[in-house]
Amino acid sequence: MTSEHDRTPSVQDDFLQTLIRDRTAVNVFLVNGIKLSGQLTAFDQYVVLLDAGAGAQLVFKHAISTVLPVNGRSLAREPTGGPVSGDKPKPARGGVR
Repeated sequence: MTSEHDRTPSVQDDFLQTLIRDRTAVNVFLVNGIKLSGQLTAFDQYVVLLDAGAGAQLVFKHAISTVLPVNGRSLAREPTGGPVSGDKPKPARGGVR
């Protein structure tokens, strides 16, 4: 029997598929703090395959903390230039006394 979750594409799958399709260079941060760099070439339910130039690395998803495109921009939309996460502008220091 197929559940609704099995039929619905996940955000994770869409994100990883876009990185692979566009051949985007990524930094993969592991939960132990190690940073891996390269291009994602494949993934499944449990692992991602990272091509690091000198060879491929098979990385278990449970060991990954963050996947970040090297260009640092979101794949979903272009930056707006506005405040992020409710940031407030800092007042200028050293004004007239």
